[in-house]
Amino acid sequence: MASTKKRKLEAGAGAQAMSAFALRRKLLQENKSAPSNLNDPAPGVQDQDSVSDPALETPRTTRSIATKSRSSRPDDGPESGQSIPQVLQAKPEENTPSQDADAEIRPRVVQHSSFRPNRKNLTRRGNGIIVLRLPEGERLVILGSYGIKICSGQATIAGATLRPSDHISWVHSPHCHALPVLRCSEETSIELCPHPAAESLRGLARLSPTFARLWNEPQPDCPPKQRGRETFQIIYTSADGPKRAFLQELKAPAEWNKKIAGLVSKKGSKQQVLLICGPKSSGKSTFARLLTNRLTTDEARLKTRAGAGVAILDIDPGQPEFSPPGIISLVHMDGPNLSPSFCHPNGPPKQQGLLKSHAICAVSPAMDPGHYLECVLDLYAEYQGKLAHKYPLIINTPGWVQGTGLDILVDLIQEIQPTEVVYMSKDGPEETVEGLSLACEKTRCSALSTLPSQATEYTSRTALHFRTMQMLAYFHQDTETTDREHLRWDTRPLTMSAPLMVPFTSSTNGFAGILCYDYQPSIELLGEFLNGTIIALVDVESKEAFSRVHSLSSTRVQESCHEGGSQGVLPLIRNDAGRTLDPKHSRALGLGLIRGIDMENRVIHLLTPVPLKKIQEVQKSGRSIVIVAGKFDPPSWAYTEDLYSQAYESNVKDDNDGAVEVTDEDTDDDSSENNEEEEKLSPQDLQTPWVEVLHGNQKRAVGSRVWRVRRDLGKGAND
Repeated sequence: MASTKKRKLEAGAGAQAMSAFALRRKLLQENKSAPSNLNDPAPGVQDQDSVSDPALETPRTTRSIATKSRSSRPDDGPESGQSIPQVLQAKPEENTPSQDADAEIRPRVVQHSSFRPNRKNLTRRGNGIIVLRLPEGERLVILGSYGIKICSGQATIAGATLRPSDHISWVHSPHCHALPVLRCSEETSIELCPHPAAESLRGLARLSPTFARLWNEPQPDCPPKQRGRETFQIIYTSADGPKRAFLQELKAPAEWNKKIAGLVSKKGSKQQVLLICGPKSSGKSTFARLLTNRLTTDEARLKTRAGAGVAILDIDPGQPEFSPPGIISLVHMDGPNLSPSFCHPNGPPKQQGLLKSHAICAVSPAMDPGHYLECVLDLYAEYQGKLAHKYPLIINTPGWVQGTGLDILVDLIQEIQPTEVVYMSKDGPEETVEGLSLACEKTRCSALSTLPSQATEYTSRTALHFRTMQMLAYFHQDTETTDREHLRWDTRPLTMSAPLMVPFTSSTNGFAGILCYDYQPSIELLGEFLNGTIIALVDVESKEAFSRVHSLSSTRVQESCHEGGSQGVLPLIRNDAGRTLDPKHSRALGLGLIRGIDMENRVIHLLTPVPLKKIQEVQKSGRSIVIVAGKFDPPSWAYTEDLYSQAYESNVKDDNDGAVEVTDEDTDDDSSENNEEEEKLSPQDLQTPWVEVLHGNQKRAVGSRVWRVRRDLGKGAND
């Protein structure tokens, strides 16, 4: 029987441990006494100057490393060459850290656009419009905000097919997302137009560093008067992009294109219902966007009576496409989606595109899976009643595919019975694929297909950053200057916006009351609990919406709220059991930020992009509005807007200001709290609520971070 014990091998008497430095000194001494021929290379060792592989090496890097190796190398003799070829004669691809730090590194230049401008194919107009004449097969990668008008020919971008028309397709293309590629399927003449909303969107950078350095930078030789019109830049190579920016093209695997082509050409007696699911960062939203753009611009569907519209059930509360985080919605798209989600945080540009939405009041369905499922099914019922006979439906789900998340997906498949389920991963998990396959077999009308995931190789923003950007863009919508086609933003801090005054006295109660999901504090702490937080404004369409809340009727709920207002306390709707409003009798109007609570005058100061006209219409119709508190992300971006704005105006920033921590993470457990953005806010210790300014090497006290509940409690208790 072989023993599993490790044996200690005794070294010989003459063998002693020797460091690399001692070994090198010994070899140098031996070389002084041993004759060497410099013309004869050491056997088995190749001179670095003869190593040449352009596919693996960068010329400047290779030369610098080779020179450094030769200068630090002793006289090459047979003994030294044979003894330590790996210590003193490392190949270029085996650089040591010290050599890499000293060597000059030149990044590999990547070709993006095949177009080469000249006087014949490029014409500039005085209003900032550029006219391009492109041959068949030409490709363009453009960074920034711009409009595309096809004068002749045909082009595709992000899955959408653009044809000659007076209509302009507007694009927002920041480098924090993959840049869409404009391809010409035939000889094409196009006009590139400056985006009228580019200035206001870029102005959000003065309020938050997450919006900084996302766009094209003005050229050095550009006149000052023309800089505002340069809202886009053609990227010929990676060297044309902004400094320290990694540019990626929007590419779809061949299996994606084949699947999309099959779905677009598929015909049947009823409209398709596609449920897209998969792990986090697998490409669900990208696939849904490409499919939407193909469907809305398909020539055969455009000729039909109903048109080429598409219904989208956006049910990912953490990374929604057409709503702020914490809200799921049903929207109708009649055109391509060519911008990231933070450029349309309140639905498509046309207001009629948003049909109905519900407030989950959390960035994950985990807070209340039952309520989440009810909200999704109610939105699907809305689709069946209004759009099912005209348009197909695309359902984009969260990236929660295990445990309770898998149970939610199985329930959705059984209740909705989609025509096809697309799972965006071929790497499992195995139990997830088996569960989805079994659910599809039970419905007998759903087919399961798997596609390869397409994880982003490099990202400059985490999931938390994108939620912050979407929430900030939502609250800074400029409703006065926004038109039907372009959404514009107010670049002033929220403290400079006039709040909506909501009284809570018994005689002039402006709303039905305050309802807390998941956790309800005591009435004495309710003011501190709500102040400075994000809440949802919910339109209660029927008294039946209160049927679950504390087993109270609508009349008793309103009476209790009026009693609270008359006693000088906030009108809290008692919800000890943690129930929710019935989604069949309610809908979300939008979100709000409680700026302050004036207990003396019994008024809540509320900031919300929901138009006042819309709120008044609800009240005039006899319905009521409920303020719902939940588990939204803390609006830390709102607390620091004034500090960033003052630093921006006074130019108190260094070259690294606006940089955001780069990470490949895409989870909710974000480590972005550790970055040092607070140190760059302002040189003055301004007294801002909920903001602690740190200076120099000052650190937060132990225990100051948010305590998170461990999810593995009891694990291993029986071990």
